[in-house]
Order: sequence, then structure tokens, then C-alpha cells
Amino acid sequence: MRSLTRSSGAEVLLENILAKSDTMIAWWTPAQRRQMFYQNSEGKVAELNGRTFPQPPLIWRVDSGDLMIRALTENKRPQAVTKLAVAPFWNLSDNGRVCTGSMRRPDGATISSVADWEHGFYESAFTHANVGRLTRHPDGFEGLWSQLAAKRRPFPRETLIVLPQTLAQFIRGERR
Repeated sequence: MRSLTRSSGAEVLLENILAKSDTMIAWWTPAQRRQMFYQNSEGKVAELNGRTFPQPPLIWRVDSGDLMIRALTENKRPQAVTKLAVAPFWNLSDNGRVCTGSMRRPDGATISSVADWEHGFYESAFTHANVGRLTRHPDGFEGLWSQLAAKRRPFPRETLIVLPQTLAQFIRGERR
């Protein structure tokens, strides 16, 4: 049986880990401040490049080398039935998959790679929108991040677009 399946060594799980298999890991990060880099051929949001912004609480999922991200409306560890929201970032598709363009991608989906996935995401250049609406902010994406750059305040979770997708569905890779 072992020769037919890939077997990974035992790892100590951290408090923020939500699910783990041989090829998949899912975790959450609480609201925090992170530096972000923007590079757009049209010059949109150029004044935001390199600034530090408040971030919503996030759900991260790596499966077979693909990174997917969703947001949370509450700053606490989610449950299986917790509804997720669109993560309001450029370079994400409608299912939350990250277009990894300039991103440094770690190998594998291990506990020790979690920090590297996060660093790779935030240290890459956000270059383009892959979906229509990313936020409920009245001035859209550019308005949201421009407002956040101007003021030191928490991320306005009321600007998130809540989805019918639950954490359990996201971890299983189900689209909603």
C-alpha cells in the first residue's frame, strides 16, 4: 500500500492550520498589516506601491502547487460552516486562485512552507485584476486601497463580498 501512495513524514501542526493532506494544506491568518507591491502597465495605483496596508483575515490553500486565497469577515479561526468572502486583491481569479506571475513559489504543501507561501504572495507584484468586482467599497478596488493607504485603520470588513462558499467547500476544492 505504501508503494502506491506518497507518504509524508509526520509534522507538528500549528494553531493556524485548518487542514492537511500529502498535497494540500490550508491555514488562516488573522487581520494584520502587510507591505504590498503594485506594478501595472496602465499606471493604476502606482502611488500605492511599497506601502503597508491593513489586511483582512485570510484563508490560504495550497494544493498541488496552486495557491488559493479567500477572506474572512470575522477575525477569528473559522469553522467548517463559516462563509468565505472574495479576497480583495489583484492577481486572483474568481475561485481565489492566485496568478503567480512574479511570485516565488515554495515547493510542496508542508507546515514549514506556510510562511514562504505568504511571503511569496506579498512580495510579488500585484499587476492586474482577474475578476470584475473585488470589493463593496463605493469607489471600487482603487478607492479601497487608496483609502487604506491614507489612514492607519483596520481593514473595513464591511467592504468584503461574502460568498455562498463555506470553509469546508473551499478546502475540498468545490467552487461556489
